[in-house]
Amino acid sequence: MFDIPVADAAMFVGAVGALVPMWRAHGTDCRVRIGHGAMAVSMVAMMIPGVPTGIHLLGGAVLIALAVFVTGETMHRRTAIPCAVDLTAMGVLLLLAPTSAPAPAASAPGPGQAPSGHHHGGAGISTDWLPLVVLVCWALLTLHLFRSTPRRERRSGVKTAAAGSALMILGMAPMAV
Repeated sequence: MFDIPVADAAMFVGAVGALVPMWRAHGTDCRVRIGHGAMAVSMVAMMIPGVPTGIHLLGGAVLIALAVFVTGETMHRRTAIPCAVDLTAMGVLLLLAPTSAPAPAASAPGPGQAPSGHHHGGAGISTDWLPLVVLVCWALLTLHLFRSTPRRERRSGVKTAAAGSALMILGMAPMAV
């Protein structure tokens, strides 16, 4: 029926997840809305083929800066802190994405050719697991923030923020695996 790659579908779900808390934003600060809007734009930018890696690195740095902006002088801590967690985790994943992408297979140098690249003796430490660790920590922290809110204070805003975070985690999963 539709020929949509799984990664693009997951990122679309993540973009929707970034917008979900804005849907119930009657009790949130303008800073939180800006943060969620930036995450939605970032998720949509990941779906565009051929975007230079530098754009994603810049986006990751902007998301981390927005996490600091969101938590500054806001009255709505119950929505600002989960938003800051989402911004930070997504920003870190964007910063790690270029380093976790599989490198093209290098051909062995022929006779008389020096190996290309900067090599030290021994195998290097692989960082392929770092995005997965960030994703798992993001999920656990989101669950903790939701569960630590007293049941009587879990209004629709807290539930909506947790649902949006879960959708964004799902959307960023293809980057981590």
